[in-house]
Amino acid sequence: MDLQNPLSPLELPTPAEHAKWVRAKRRQLTRLLGGFPEKTPLNARLRRRQEEGDRIVEWVTYESEPGDVVPAVVMIPRRHTPPFPAVVCHHQHAGQYDLGKSEVAGWKGNPQQAYAAELCARGYLVLAPDTIGFEERRHPRMSGEHYEHFLAQEYLLKGLTLQGKMIWDVMRAVDYLTERPEVDPKRIGMIGHSMGAAETWFSMSLEPRLKAGAASCATTTYVAIMGAEALHNPGFYVPGILKWGDIPEVVSMIAPRPLLILNGAQDLRFPLEGAREVVSRAGMLYRRLGKPEALELFVSPAGHEFTDEMRQRAYNWLDRWL
Repeated sequence: MDLQNPLSPLELPTPAEHAKWVRAKRRQLTRLLGGFPEKTPLNARLRRRQEEGDRIVEWVTYESEPGDVVPAVVMIPRRHTPPFPAVVCHHQHAGQYDLGKSEVAGWKGNPQQAYAAELCARGYLVLAPDTIGFEERRHPRMSGEHYEHFLAQEYLLKGLTLQGKMIWDVMRAVDYLTERPEVDPKRIGMIGHSMGAAETWFSMSLEPRLKAGAASCATTTYVAIMGAEALHNPGFYVPGILKWGDIPEVVSMIAPRPLLILNGAQDLRFPLEGAREVVSRAGMLYRRLGKPEALELFVSPAGHEFTDEMRQRAYNWLDRWL
């Protein structure tokens, strides 16, 4: 691929060809990620349950793979009637390895990141897991950054990728939600900021049970990132992906399911021109499938933030589609 002019037009299927096309794309991307393991029992456990004014909070665990225990928080609205729409709330990175589910739950960290608590107040059952390497999934001896790089290297040596692992963990989060009787399995969405945003569109491309998503501040093209000489977490990179395509190809695999992309005009690490390229090119398939309104870009004048206005737009988007 010519990195000076790498983004050739998408090869668009017709509506009749779409199902076959997306299956092929998923196989190709899965191979780049190193593949996924076989699904095994979740062995879900309730650790603690607390009733609060307008919600019930549960601290739970489930196994993504045998022996790989994922601690998570579930928030259940009390003033709404099940079955509930549900949202996987993926936390950010920010180099803060001590924070994961607790930040999106609103208990620690940046109040802008408390989207799990805010969505529960709107009537959603929310699931906020710790990503591997964060909060309760940190290594007992290595520092957060060293453990993250160690994981990335270990997966590469095994022919796998850290990105593949993170997507797999989201798939297992969806499995967990579908097993809860209070959840409407046809109304499961996903939201995230920064790393959580990248995991939203990466996961939606391969997990069709995610019916709508909102991604804040991590959508651009790899080419734009390289042009800006920006560095990101090692899980963001997939070996060989530029021989296959770029982020517009990943996002196109979500069509026609709804995706809202929110970017900051001053977010220099995720260049805005790349976000526009993603929406322009992936939007061609949304239009061909008769759903142009299901892919949208909102540009905030802010930087790498999830401002009040951005969050309200994200919540309204999920309300509209879920």
